[in-house]
Amino acid sequence: MFRWFKKKPPPPDPNAPAFWKAYLESMAATAYDKKTPIEEIGFVVFDTETTGLDVQEDQILSIGAVRVKNWQISVEDRLECYIHQEYYPDGKTVAVHGILPGEKRHSIAESEGVRRFLEFVGGDVLVAHHAAFDVAMLNAAIHAAGGGKLQNTVLDTGVLARRAARNPQLARPGTFGLDHLCDTYRIPQSDRHTAPGDAFITALLLLKLLHRLQKRGVDTLGALRSAPGMGL
Repeated sequence: MFRWFKKKPPPPDPNAPAFWKAYLESMAATAYDKKTPIEEIGFVVFDTETTGLDVQEDQILSIGAVRVKNWQISVEDRLECYIHQEYYPDGKTVAVHGILPGEKRHSIAESEGVRRFLEFVGGDVLVAHHAAFDVAMLNAAIHAAGGGKLQNTVLDTGVLARRAARNPQLARPGTFGLDHLCDTYRIPQSDRHTAPGDAFITALLLLKLLHRLQKRGVDTLGALRSAPGMGL
């Protein structure tokens, strides 16, 4: 279960690492009310590239994130990091994201990657496409580094897109996949299947969905969170 509005994060374990304590302090200092207007919400749109789709066995290879606020994407305020992993449980995803096992590419340790991610995110609202997988992978990496689970409110652009559709019950399979939505909303798919590229594409999609939903009266964080399935 993800963080709800103004819900205080649990007190940090006195033996927890410093990065986790700092994150919880940042969470405690950021409290978005359910009546907070969309334009006042700080969103962090993110994506991960991984060695596969098994949360128990696979690992994070890269993290990309960009900040959105007041209807604007802050391209200067972004995160991009590559995680060094020694090997893949399954190398099939290399053809998708092009990251090889053990590749340096200015890579950092996984613990440093999640530390940077949490420092970047703070208490803002997290957004991803099919967010449950990315959140689960990050939670596993954070746990391995000595922390707990993400406490942020999480929004899924796949769920928002279904809500924004006129007749979602009539949608064909794949309609709410990222590729199809990019075609629907005329979003260029440059740098697709890279964490920074997919984060930016998803941020563009988020803005289009927010504009469409706002016209229907969905103009606060509480209204966004009320979509069926948003609790992931």
